[in-house]
Amino acid sequence: MPPEVARRGPNGAVLILLATAVGGGAGYLLQIVTGVALGTAAYASFAVFWSALYLLVSALSGAQQEIARATHPVDRSGAGPGETRRAPVVRNFTLVAAVGVAAILAGSAWIWVGAVFPDEGWALVPPLVLGVSAYLVVAAVSGVLYGLSFWVAAAAMTVIDGVLRFALVGGLLLVTTDTAVLAWGVALPFAITPLVLWLFIRRGVVGRFAVDVGPRELSWNVLRTVVAAAATGIMVSGLPLMIQATGDTVSPDAFGSLTYAITLTRAPIVIVVLALQSYLVVVFRSHADAVLGWVARLSALVLVGAGLLALLAWWLGPWALSVLFRRSDVLAGGTIGLLVATAGLVGVLCVTGAATLSRAQHGAFAGGWILAAVVTVGVLLLPLGLHERTILALTIGPAAGLLLQGAALFRPPRADVAGADAPPVPPSA
Repeated sequence: MPPEVARRGPNGAVLILLATAVGGGAGYLLQIVTGVALGTAAYASFAVFWSALYLLVSALSGAQQEIARATHPVDRSGAGPGETRRAPVVRNFTLVAAVGVAAILAGSAWIWVGAVFPDEGWALVPPLVLGVSAYLVVAAVSGVLYGLSFWVAAAAMTVIDGVLRFALVGGLLLVTTDTAVLAWGVALPFAITPLVLWLFIRRGVVGRFAVDVGPRELSWNVLRTVVAAAATGIMVSGLPLMIQATGDTVSPDAFGSLTYAITLTRAPIVIVVLALQSYLVVVFRSHADAVLGWVARLSALVLVGAGLLALLAWWLGPWALSVLFRRSDVLAGGTIGLLVATAGLVGVLCVTGAATLSRAQHGAFAGGWILAAVVTVGVLLLPLGLHERTILALTIGPAAGLLLQGAALFRPPRADVAGADAPPVPPSA
């Protein structure tokens, strides 16, 4: 797929949002189907595996964001705006990191497997290791595609991954409700998707990009973005795990109901903005003189959307959950509405985080997310009821991170920001 073909077509944001609607929608529908098929108690076990996998995947998505920031197009001869470091930097980093992550997870499993997977135990470790290590390849390929503004290919990655996962897990649900078997259906798309897509994009990618940092700088920058993304994961995908780990024992039905509501009601906001992270980094990078204006407009859009969805969730949420679970005592409308409203704060934090990263303010980017996660977990430890401590944590945590990242954005950017002399993103961005 040549670069000119890859860039041609609809606006980049439209493509990424459409891909998120399809791929993310497939995952969203999968959660609904799985919850109905398993019931609240059994769904809790599946949700913990999903949460553990996507907590680690969310952390490693920091690699995608940094590679997207560092990647710039060059022609086949290597001509570019002062850039000489080529693709092997990304390739070698990805291979070493994937093997290292797999070894760390497998080697340390004896420490955490009993606490994280008390029911299925070691049966869930192999799919977890495969899914997490394979995701590093997804992150690297996606990062390069975003950096090159290959929106069609980047969107295809999201669609293939989500649809394939829905097909695999949905098919498995027809024959089994065993969480250990379903876990393979969740993990395998991370390994299959980049292999399938590479067959179509290889010609348009190989030899056509360079990165503005060397191996050591890339590793250091990725480490900081990974730490920040891990904090993001705690506040998004890892919430069920964190709620379970920080509170007193509650009934499987109560925990499963809250987890199900968090997953379904917050996803339309949080997952959409998270899916746009790498895209926003590229857009902010190419509009460096107007970053604050972009942040203000996008943040207002996220908050207004969250407010409207919160009202809708307060009105229709209890009815929808009662239909799915065939009982009327699942969750109150006010609780569901507040869960959705707090998602707006996380969405704004995604916007300010992308802005700080685009200006190579890696410290502020990581610091904001880490502070938000630490405060979230700290509030979850308070001796309050399950619903009260969850909603309070989801409000105070992201608000703390916003204060830190917002303050950083009002500081002038460094004059020596890596990649500042990068070519502008094409108008299709």
